[in-house]
Parts: sequence; C-alpha cells; structure tokens
Amino acid sequence: MTERFERAWIFEEALRDRCADRLEAARSATAVFTSSLPRVWDLNMLRVEHDEGLRAAELAAEAERVQGSAGLGHRRVYVPVEGLGARLSPGFRELGWKEDRFLLMECLQAAGDLRAPEHASEVDHGAIVPLRTHEQHTLGAERDAETIEQLLDWGGRRAEAGRARHFAAFAAGEPVACADLYSNGVTAQIEDVYTRPDHRGRGLASAIVLRAAEEARGAGQDLIFLVADYDDWPKELYRRLGFAPLGQMHAFLMAP
Repeated sequence: MTERFERAWIFEEALRDRCADRLEAARSATAVFTSSLPRVWDLNMLRVEHDEGLRAAELAAEAERVQGSAGLGHRRVYVPVEGLGARLSPGFRELGWKEDRFLLMECLQAAGDLRAPEHASEVDHGAIVPLRTHEQHTLGAERDAETIEQLLDWGGRRAEAGRARHFAAFAAGEPVACADLYSNGVTAQIEDVYTRPDHRGRGLASAIVLRAAEEARGAGQDLIFLVADYDDWPKELYRRLGFAPLGQMHAFLMAP
C-alpha cells in the first residue's frame, strides 16, 4: 500500500466517522453505526482496516453478530486496504454476497495545468439541493421515500463535516451538473459528481471536476483524489482529466 493511497482512504474514513452516530471495536475491524440513518448502508458497516488473516466467512459472521444485534437488516463489510479485498472476494462470492469495487484516483495535474471552463461555478449548498434530490430519485428507482430522505440527510451531514464547497454547471438558469469538494487543508476529495441524464455528453462533469481540482490545488492541497466505480465508465473520463489510479477498495453486501 502506498503512503498516498493510505492517506486518501484514511481521509475519507475520517469524514465518514464524523457523520456516524457511534463507532465500536469489533473483531479485526471497526463497526460504524448510525441508528438515525439505518438505511444508509455506508454509515452502518464493518470496516476492516488490517489484514489479520481472517477469512470471508469469519468476517461475515462478525457482521452478523454486530449488525444483527443492532437491528440492522443488511450486512456490509467494507475493505479499504489495498489487496485485502481481492483476497476476501472469492469467499464472499461463495457466501452469496454482492461485491463492489472502487478505484481511488489521484489528480496529477499541477495548478498551472488546471484550467476549468468558465461555466463551472462555485455555488452554495442550497443551490444544488434540488439537483441532489433529482439524483437520488433517478439513481434509486427501487428506493422508497424514506431511504431517499436518509441518503439526502447523509449528504447534508457529509457536506458539513467535510467543510464542503459545491460546484455546478447550469442550463437555462438551473444547475444540471454538480460535484462537492471536501478538504482538511492538505488533502482534498472530489465527490458526488453528477450530471442530469438529459444533459450528459456536453462536458459538464469534466468542467466541474476540473474546477474543483483547480480550486483545491490553488488552496494548497497537495493530494487531490476521487473515488470511482471500478466497473463503470466514469473512471475513463477521470483518466482523461489527469487522474491516475492509486489503488482499489472493496465492499461486500448482503442486502435485506
């Protein structure tokens, strides 16, 4: 594991922990609980941070113990450690768990090379709330209203905890693409990049990602990263924008 990869996922996990209600030590892991948002699986999970030789079946049993006793309907095991998720993957698949793979990518462009289009603007959080609501309804057609409300609540918590700055591109006076930027003074994460389906293919996502990266670099952040779905196409867009892979993370889920 590289130092920059570890630094990035620790940044992301620290942000997650600030949004959670409580943390508990578990076997070879940290149990993250947010009883106020039980349907947000990413805030109710078992995070495995060290490879202590456990097998998938043992971690699944630990998830059953700690998440079951908390009354959660799902079981989720998150593995940010490079290489560990790949080792555990076959075992979780045999158990019938769903696997998600994430690619952590770093912006390699220097400040002078980042030139975002002028139509990518910084906005306040209220300006993008309607777009974030549209995003949840579009991406989660199978989700009920309560789940969507909890996911939006999580977005608000994360924005506050991460001192978020928000960027958007507009059409006919409405925001149609957006992204958030979290930072702690030296490390920055670009997150939740979204473009309305009817405005895709126009370079709007590229514009706001570059604007966020430009602002982060200009503010002195020496590590700027984002997390992409390993099995989806946006990672190729990010490559073209000057982002390079740092490492992989895995998450395993047994849905309710």
